[in-house]
Amino acid sequence: MFAIRAGTILTPNRILKEAYIAVEDDRIVNVSGEKPKDAREVYRYDEHIVSPGFVDIHTHGSFGVDTTYSSSREILDLSKILPSTGVTSYFPSIMTESPEQMKDAIRNIREALESKNNGSSKILGTHLEGPYLNPAMCGAQPKEHIRKPSLEEFNEFYKLSGGTLKRITVAPEIDGGIEFIKDAVRKFEVKVSLGHTDATYEQTIKAIEAGASIITHLYNGMRGFHHREPGIVGAALTENVYVEVIVDFIHLHPATVNLVMKCKGSNRTILVTDSISGAGLGDGVYKLGSRAVTIKDGVARLSDGALAGSMLTMIGAVQNAVKSGMPLRDAVKMAALTPCNAMGIKDSGKIVRGCKADFIVLDKQMRITDAFIDGRRCEDFS
Repeated sequence: MFAIRAGTILTPNRILKEAYIAVEDDRIVNVSGEKPKDAREVYRYDEHIVSPGFVDIHTHGSFGVDTTYSSSREILDLSKILPSTGVTSYFPSIMTESPEQMKDAIRNIREALESKNNGSSKILGTHLEGPYLNPAMCGAQPKEHIRKPSLEEFNEFYKLSGGTLKRITVAPEIDGGIEFIKDAVRKFEVKVSLGHTDATYEQTIKAIEAGASIITHLYNGMRGFHHREPGIVGAALTENVYVEVIVDFIHLHPATVNLVMKCKGSNRTILVTDSISGAGLGDGVYKLGSRAVTIKDGVARLSDGALAGSMLTMIGAVQNAVKSGMPLRDAVKMAALTPCNAMGIKDSGKIVRGCKADFIVLDKQMRITDAFIDGRRCEDFS
């Protein structure tokens, strides 16, 4: 057993001052104001904030790694870097591509997930962003590979993943969309998100009734809100679903972020990066799946000017959320506990007894200075 003493500890229900977290093996065994008697070592962060580690449920890579085309070894290399951005767990996202390429990506992510990689961010499963999308709302998704829903193809993907395929983004209005959502939720128990869609309000309601529970990057890649036809945005803001937001102030204006918070609150709003391989590397030309993306002044675009993912990190998303007026505690919840709740993960995303010992250390400027994953300090942290 060891302990962490921090000036501030963010728990789901309260903010603790001058308190201790006791850790044994990979679990939190106690959180209190008293020093644990059996702790063999105490890490002191008296002037710092200890937060639960962030969980990014939508990322296409960063630091030169593309989760659709990179090898398992490269994905493991990415996992080693991600704790420096606050991410202790993540779900690599696969772009819409040919069936063969999507299968290769699923294999690579599964291989990386099954590797022992101590001190690295954990892969909790795979997210397919497509291929069953609306071509009219494809965004950076390759239109030539978008196709109608196929339960047979999805079954192949799922078997190849060994059950590690945990989420798929679907456009519900396309032919067979609602039926696919029902089958995916019932037969495979995966989470279904709605995105890259021109769904009306009524179509969205039907999709939610069919089992869809998350909205992929709200406002982006979807029909806009209109006062006589609220569309998917109107349904997302008023129904009991989770919504992803990309808080880089490029995909969403700060006022829009505040509107989402007023409608959904921190219990239903998820911070995601939707980051691409160039995130963390600066301006240049990078890949998002098979698409070439130019990053200029921190904005990622295709040759036609369309936004193509982001350069955001999770700590950047949390910092921006705070800049937009959110309390730090709410911003952290949206980066840790809420994504876990959305994905059905019971033992992560919060600093409470019995949960995984995944947390990060922030200084007063909200910079990450240390990280712990499964009760192990990340020695290579930088």
